[in-house]
Amino acid sequence: MKKILKKIEAVCSELEDTIARREEQFDNRSERWQESEKGEEFQEGTERLQEILDELVDFTSECGE
Repeated sequence: MKKILKKIEAVCSELEDTIARREEQFDNRSERWQESEKGEEFQEGTERLQEILDELVDFTSECGE
């Protein structure tokens, strides 16, 4: 189980980096793009990645107890 948890932690780290990069990309775009359908879809994708990250962190916490 420790091996699996280490892999999940590595995935969490990658997700954190990806989320930060996407948030920066979003913030650097124009307000018009942010409010467009593409911008909203991009933000929804980032939010979903954050939800996945949160679920993985919760899982690893539960398994570590």
